[in-house]
Amino acid sequence: MLLVSRRLGILLGKDGINNMNILLLGLITGIAFGYVLQRIGVAQCACLFNALNLKNLKAIKVIGTAIAVGIFILYPLQAAGAVALGARTLYVGGVVVGGALFGLGFAMTGLCPGTALAALGAGKKDILYLVAGALTGSFFYALVYDSLRPTLIDSWNFGGVTLVDWFGGNALLIGYIFAFALLGAVLWLNHQDEQSGAADAEACVLPQAKPQDPASTSA
Repeated sequence: MLLVSRRLGILLGKDGINNMNILLLGLITGIAFGYVLQRIGVAQCACLFNALNLKNLKAIKVIGTAIAVGIFILYPLQAAGAVALGARTLYVGGVVVGGALFGLGFAMTGLCPGTALAALGAGKKDILYLVAGALTGSFFYALVYDSLRPTLIDSWNFGGVTLVDWFGGNALLIGYIFAFALLGAVLWLNHQDEQSGAADAEACVLPQAKPQDPASTSA
């Protein structure tokens, strides 16, 4: 086994080994993330449909909590120089058009790419159509990317923008303020759910349609 590892290292080189380690780390964390999504029910269509319809906000609360926890873990590591965090490029045209298409697909299927793969990993075979559609869309987008780039990517492109760039100051402090604000919003949403009687245990159950009055149908 050691001999195989040494030969693989010679073939791939240092950069190749580093890339493989990154991919392996992504695979492990992706599997763990998908497992958590499935266990808490967020990888179910009903849970996301209820969130999109503002009937039960469990999925939104989970996303907000996950972002806050990620900030609490990663920002101190960044401050210590252990990790390097970068901002995604803000190109308004691509974000607006891509967000509209993403939202349309999200509303039609009740799943996003991450939750779809988690559902597929749980053995839901009907999700294969969704994953196939996503891969097909990605393929065609790659074909027309060069022609769309001047309009969607290059115009209204503000580069990697962060809150620190906007407000200045200490990145760790700003990150923690944002994380606590998110947790505050999650607590408020949870209070709203409690007030409306939307229990988290019922987040993955679609509301039943009310039966029609026979008298009104006969009329």
